[in-house]
Amino acid sequence: MNGSANDEFVELEKVQGDFEAQVLRSLLESEGIDVIVKAGLVHTVHPLTVDGLGEVRVCVRDGDVPRAREILDAFRERR
Repeated sequence: MNGSANDEFVELEKVQGDFEAQVLRSLLESEGIDVIVKAGLVHTVHPLTVDGLGEVRVCVRDGDVPRAREILDAFRERR
């Protein structure tokens, strides 16, 4: 983890649903990056994204953003 424990969590990315958010969370946490997943609605009630209502935000510590972006970019290139 590059960010210190005192760094605030900032939004890294918005994704379309909890499944994708949990995949990214697992990937980042496996690399030692702390992650918080935030959603505006309970997805068991509203499992769809309609006009942004079902978006899920993946957040990491401010100091970890550059490394987290590198990890996500490398992951997406492999897919």
